[in-house]
Amino acid sequence: MRFHLTVGLILLLFLPGFTVNAQLVLPDMLIINSDPSTFIKGADVSFIPQIEDLGGVYKENDIPQDPLKIFKDYGFNYIRLKLWHTPTENYNNLNKILYMAKRIKDRDLKFLLNFHYSDTWADPGKQYKPAAWDGIDFDVLKDSVYIYTKTVMQALNTQQTLPDMVQIGNEITSGMLWNDGRVGGTYNTTQQWQKLAELINAGIQGVRESCERGDSVRVMIHIDRGGDNGASRWYFDNLLGQNVEFDIIGLSFYPWWHGTLGQLRTNLNDLALRYGKEIIVVESAYPWTLQWYDSVSNIVGSSNQLHSGYPATVDGQAAFLRDLIKIIRNVPNRKGLGLFYWAPEYISVEPIGSPWENNALFGFDGNVLSSIDVFLEEAPDTEPINVTVRLNTSTLMDTLGENHFTQIRGEISGISYNVLPDGRKLSWDTESELIMQNQGGDYWEITFPMYTDDTLSFKFWTGFSSDRATFQRLGWEGPIRPYGGLGGNRRVIVAGAHDTTITVQYYNSTGDTKAQFYQPFETKDDSVAVYFRVNMGKVTASGRFDPALNGPVAVRGDEISSGGSLSRNKSRVILEREEYSVNNGTFWSGAVYIPRTAIVPGNVLEYKFYIENDSRDGWENGIADRSLTFSESLLQDNRDTTLHWVYFDESGTVNIADKKKQIPKYFQLDQNYPNPFNSQTQVSYYLDKPSNVSLRIYDIEGRLVSTLTNEQQAAGRYSLVWDAREDNNKTIVSGIYLIYLITDYGVQSRKLLLLK
Repeated sequence: MRFHLTVGLILLLFLPGFTVNAQLVLPDMLIINSDPSTFIKGADVSFIPQIEDLGGVYKENDIPQDPLKIFKDYGFNYIRLKLWHTPTENYNNLNKILYMAKRIKDRDLKFLLNFHYSDTWADPGKQYKPAAWDGIDFDVLKDSVYIYTKTVMQALNTQQTLPDMVQIGNEITSGMLWNDGRVGGTYNTTQQWQKLAELINAGIQGVRESCERGDSVRVMIHIDRGGDNGASRWYFDNLLGQNVEFDIIGLSFYPWWHGTLGQLRTNLNDLALRYGKEIIVVESAYPWTLQWYDSVSNIVGSSNQLHSGYPATVDGQAAFLRDLIKIIRNVPNRKGLGLFYWAPEYISVEPIGSPWENNALFGFDGNVLSSIDVFLEEAPDTEPINVTVRLNTSTLMDTLGENHFTQIRGEISGISYNVLPDGRKLSWDTESELIMQNQGGDYWEITFPMYTDDTLSFKFWTGFSSDRATFQRLGWEGPIRPYGGLGGNRRVIVAGAHDTTITVQYYNSTGDTKAQFYQPFETKDDSVAVYFRVNMGKVTASGRFDPALNGPVAVRGDEISSGGSLSRNKSRVILEREEYSVNNGTFWSGAVYIPRTAIVPGNVLEYKFYIENDSRDGWENGIADRSLTFSESLLQDNRDTTLHWVYFDESGTVNIADKKKQIPKYFQLDQNYPNPFNSQTQVSYYLDKPSNVSLRIYDIEGRLVSTLTNEQQAAGRYSLVWDAREDNNKTIVSGIYLIYLITDYGVQSRKLLLLK
């Protein structure tokens, strides 16, 4: 290997005009890109040196300005430069990069260096080796990539202008350094992907080993397929399959080549969830006119190349950029890092002209356009709100108990794309992590965060456990007509601007379409509806009750406490048989409307269920009167309520009270200790009943970091130690993490703080 390294170094040192100046590295530069919350507003301005050398002038209100000052003043925080190995002209080479890097850092801007690994333009249609590397064998080529990358980075570090981010290759969809690192088409083989991976890894190694701060420089892999999800998946599935470790996915998106904004959104969202990596749209642009200023043919010169709804005007350019930035900002889990505008400075100067003049952010006269104001616009507030969803399963035609299982299954669109701000995942299958907790009786509840204007589409699923469904439709409720006149068989919630408790929703156990907020009783201003429900299955099995001979079933009770709604001597409230309920229609139910004037908090309504046409006396036998205690909240909340179902002839009492105080404790997740912690922390939890248990840790952006437990466990207390590592044994960084205990009975979470 010594020979290979020497050859690579010799090839580098013969670059024209290459010089190195040694200077001290300052301690305050040790943290690179330390604020991940800063949205990148970048520009590739590689043409500035050439345009300025040819007399080009950048202006604001006709006053000449340093173009980097203009970009900084209008909100840009990152500058990108392309580097060619040995270009024919004295531009885009290392000396010009050193010159521009100093100007960039002097303006307190961050710096992305784009290694083309070519003497000229590199893109999906051409990835030609530098002439200095032509004809060398593959091992020497890898060493050359390593030494070249390392030495460039060392030169920049010595100048105190180390890049904050680098690209290993430019639009390398078809590979790089052809044909050694070529992929796709006839080159789409495992061997070629291995060779491409080795070349990329050599470049990454050069970055990492260039200096003490090399590990802090973020590495991007850049392809061109912004709106092509299939091609993007193909590329990154193959590359990651070769164990290439990089930080950021970079995509080019020009609407005349790469699809629509909608296709870009779909691709960004999918890639963020599929790979868990941050994403930058590292090249994009849009025309402000279709007119020409010089004799050089413009790349965008026809209305057929425009995106629908965005005219080739200054306002159209601004609108396109505004919507593009919004799409990137709304990538799930905040994985959309930002945007680089390609060649906003590429104005026309003699004798070279410009094929990009109408895509620049400067007019033909060199004055900055008003469309650049988009980069000053602040992002809307994206702090999540808390949404509480309540479900009543008294209408479920099965015997669901308090220790059983209800779940929200569906999808969420907007900023939260099927992953909530707290890291919980939402899906249309058993993997959905929105598991509701019983609040007493037939009431279930869950609270979760959503971003304002996000849309949740969902249905309820019920079971006796997470993998044992209730009998109808394998746990799924029947058809639902969504609120607000929307279409589709689903429930819909659109998050507002403030914490919200959604009106209680009733499970639809029928095959008929029900409105999202339907109720099994009427809402009346002068009374409160109490929904009674009784299961006749056991007395049917014993032979006492035959629905073909006896019945109907009624509820009788104290006339005074019920305000005359009930009577002990007459069946004023007849329950209806739920024909399709479990075991051939064993449930009977119906509403009693109690006048509000008759409800006194603390009073008790006594009642029993009663069988009409019974060969005995009709009453439930062997039990005392059932009792229903009226609570303060019944009138204060101004809400109708329901009773938890009971078996005929079996005792049971229900208080209409604050259901939130009746949460059964079938499990408990303790706070980790110590917290904050440095390298290890103990996590303990308790199960009162056997359950499927998943103990998962997420980072603050919702990425799954580690699954500590995922198995069926018996009742008891459990304790384990987490060593602050991911599942792949990679040590995690300092920050806030969330630990979730997911059981058959609900979900609990705690915050963990790692400090190193």
